[in-house]
Order: sequence, then structure tokens, then C-alpha cells
Amino acid sequence: MPRVLYGVSPIGLGHATRSLVVIEELKRRGAEVNVFSGGKAADFLRSNGVPVEDIVDDPVPTVIDGEMRRVSLWYIRSWFANRKTLARTERVFDAHKPDLVVCDEEFSGLVIAGRRATKRVFITDELMLGFARSWIARKIEQRVERWYRNLQDSVDLLIIPDSGEDSGNKRFVGPIVRAQTQTSPEVRAKHNLPQGKMILFSMSGSGIGRDLASKVAVSMKEARVEDTFLVVTGNRGPRITGEGVFDLGLVSDNQDLIACSDLVVSTAGKSTIDEAAAAGTPIVVIPIKHHAEQERNAQALGYSSDDVGRLGAIIRERLGQRTPPRSFDGEIIVSDAIMSLTRS
Repeated sequence: MPRVLYGVSPIGLGHATRSLVVIEELKRRGAEVNVFSGGKAADFLRSNGVPVEDIVDDPVPTVIDGEMRRVSLWYIRSWFANRKTLARTERVFDAHKPDLVVCDEEFSGLVIAGRRATKRVFITDELMLGFARSWIARKIEQRVERWYRNLQDSVDLLIIPDSGEDSGNKRFVGPIVRAQTQTSPEVRAKHNLPQGKMILFSMSGSGIGRDLASKVAVSMKEARVEDTFLVVTGNRGPRITGEGVFDLGLVSDNQDLIACSDLVVSTAGKSTIDEAAAAGTPIVVIPIKHHAEQERNAQALGYSSDDVGRLGAIIRERLGQRTPPRSFDGEIIVSDAIMSLTRS
């Protein structure tokens, strides 16, 4: 039985949701999988029956008025947090003695595995950085970029949950998404939601999309679509209230809510985009300004942060414009690759 140590980034819930799918598939194939993460991501995995070592510190970016700011401070805080996490991860590594380490945008596990000459798999959407705006932030980011590129080049397998052409250690596997577990009537009954057209605002599990929530509510009124209500998920702060607004907080079945919605509005997280594509639910993404990863995700769908000014018109245009559901098998491809490494 191969022993796999699996690290999951605690920023947001997208890394945790797709990791859950891969972890379940690895266990189905007979692997012993021990998981470590932190914060709400650890809570999410634990609530889905996955034992987790809650040891990872990783700060979320600062977002003010829908814009990512203080990037220099974020990089510095991330560096200190990683230093703190390394010692904890080393203890977990020594306790489980893995044959292979898999990390979904979690870095301490990759560093420790590199020191111990253990095989490494890195799962990431983010091959480039590009968050810096100020002179000092760019100087810091250049150093981080060199380290990050060396990390990508040095791992045994670099997994990208997207389409692309494989090369070297780089493997494109397509989206990794959770299967829908309930019908639309069951989902609405579970969350006490009314009949009518449902717009889902899927906030990042890190809470950094909160700035957009009130703008979505206002834009719904501007859209003047009758019999429509708003559901908010992923909110870690004070509940968002208002007529026709249902704030569900953090939920474990967001993929089911996405599938039964008539429209999803999101801050351009990759997992939400992929789950909407799998369900055939129309999605509008408004990225956090200067958040390079989100801006790239949004650009691929034809959106930008400037679209917040015409969100009402976009909602009216896209509401209910479903597409055929799509089937993805990213977790199968990833698990094939991981298990082949344990045998080599």
C-alpha cells in the first residue's frame, strides 16, 4: 500500500474541494493518504470525513474596495508563515514516512520532501505570478518568481487542472470537479430556498470576495428580473442581509447549489468556474482587481474587473442561459499519474 502525504493550501476552499476528489480516488485505489492543511480548508475536509492535520499557516491577500493591495506585505507575511509551517510539516512527514508527497498549492510539503529526496507532485493553476504593482513589490516578486520556477522545474510531476500541451514534467489533466449529489428540488429543500430564479454569488472561502456581494445585490435590482432571489455562499464575515437574499455562509455542497442555479456570479476562482462548466450553469466572473490569477481566469471567459459597472445588464443577459453539462475526469488522470510514481 503506497503511503501518500497530501498537503492542501488553506487559502479559499477551491484547493480543498478538488483535493477531496483526488484523495477519495487515491484511497479507492488502495493508497494510504494522510492529509494536512489549515483553517477553513481543514474544517471543510474534516466535515467531509477526511482526517486532517491542521498545521498550515498562509495569509490571504488584502482586498480593499475590490482591489488587491499591500502585495509586498502579503509576500513577507507568506514567507514568515511558511517558515512556521515547515517545522510542523517536518514532524508530520516523520510520523507518516510517505513514499510520495502531493501538494495542491501548499509549499512546505514540497520543501520537506525535496530535502528528504522523496518524490513530489505539485498541483497548481498558477504557473505565473504577476501580482506586484509597486517598485518594491516587483523586486520582492522577482525573487519569489525565481524560487517558484525552480520549484516547478524540480518536482517529479507538475499537474495543471486545465487543458494544454504536456511537456517535461508538466501534465495538463483538465478540470477536477465534485460530482453533483442532489437534485435541484432536494438542494432547495435542504437550504430552505424559495421557488423562482436563483442567482448564486459564490464568494471565495477566504472571504476576499465580500466587497463584491453588495454590488451583486444592487445589480440584481437594476436587472429588473422578476421572481429572482440571491444566494450567497462562502461568506466568513457578518451575514449579508436584504430582501430576497439568503446568506448560507460556508457550505460543503457548493457544487450542488451551482448546478441548481440559474446564474452564478463569482470572483473568478478556478474551481467555481470548473464546477459551473460541469453543470452547464452560466457564470459571470468579476475578478479582484490586480489579482493576477483571477484576472487571467476572467479574461479567458471574456470578463474583467471593469465589468462590475455593467453587472446588472450582464445578469439580465446571462440569466438562465444554460449550456450542456460537461464530463471531466481530471481526478482519474491525476490518480493514474500519482500511482504510477509510487510504482517506479
